[in-house]
Amino acid sequence: MIKLLDCTLRDGGYINNWNFGETAIKQSIKDLEHSNIDILEIGFLKNEEYDKNRTVFNSVTQISSLISPKKNGILYAAMIEVVNPIPLEMLMPCTQQTVDIIRVIVWKTKRDKNGKIVDALQEGFEYCKGVIEKGYKLCVQPARVDQYSDEEFVDMLKKFSSLNPMAIYIVDSWGTQHTENLIKYIDLADKNIPQNIMLGYHGHNNMMQAFGTAQTMINLHLNRDIIIDASVYGIGRGAGNLNTEIIAKYLNDVHNKNYDISCFINIFDNCIAEIYKKLNWGYSAAFFVTAVNKCNPNYANYYGDELKLKSSDIASILSMIEQNDKIIFNREKADYYLNKYRQITDKN
Repeated sequence: MIKLLDCTLRDGGYINNWNFGETAIKQSIKDLEHSNIDILEIGFLKNEEYDKNRTVFNSVTQISSLISPKKNGILYAAMIEVVNPIPLEMLMPCTQQTVDIIRVIVWKTKRDKNGKIVDALQEGFEYCKGVIEKGYKLCVQPARVDQYSDEEFVDMLKKFSSLNPMAIYIVDSWGTQHTENLIKYIDLADKNIPQNIMLGYHGHNNMMQAFGTAQTMINLHLNRDIIIDASVYGIGRGAGNLNTEIIAKYLNDVHNKNYDISCFINIFDNCIAEIYKKLNWGYSAAFFVTAVNKCNPNYANYYGDELKLKSSDIASILSMIEQNDKIIFNREKADYYLNKYRQITDKN
């Protein structure tokens, strides 16, 4: 079985700071429900002040007010990032009124308060265990799958499989992986997690590979159910995500699904189009070179969109960035490498 998850209101928020507006949020939820989408992701759960115009929540009850009454046949989801989680004591137990699924982004490593790189998987495991204990279906989202060796990836799969989650994902966070690379991880996952655990795919379009990879995964005919993430018009971080409307049409045409494509077009017209006029996303040479250099795509946003540097200059700067600095973007580091590059080019 193939399930399609729409993450427009969650991943799309990286573009506009999740400020879709109350009316657009409510209308988008209605359109997604009418589309027959399988899983509807509403937004992030974070420990920050709630604003009804944003899809960032500090309580599942705030989400419940948006999805009541829930539509039969749809599962509702929210996401938590374990490096900046909402405390488990703030997460009320799952009920018929709350979201059904909590998706947890887990990190392989993180920096401690002294700047030292330390293991973060155990912290993610403990948090995911707490989510299960609260009664939610759990989707485990290991960020940047390409940073795992085969052995590390299998160990991670076995570790989180012990929680019996709903799904474990293959996550190409920065759109750096060719289809062939991701098939390797799909194959490892299919062989090393129990058959009852679904396998998900979340990819970004920095190298225009998300749709092809999703097609390939679907047509591998794995011996388990799968979940494909997508967003309307591909709205999302970096070059954006797999387009919901495109993958939905493919599933309708080839795999006998019955998604109402007009609902996704309504969301584009009523919500996404205005955002795109001001804050466009999608494939660009700048995002491509961040993928080639395996850098956080925020470097492309800064060097390309804000500073208007040529893509060739961006590529040269990115090639100078040390590995640890490629992972988490900040302007201070970006300016440091920019100045270093200018010093070199000025001498030449």
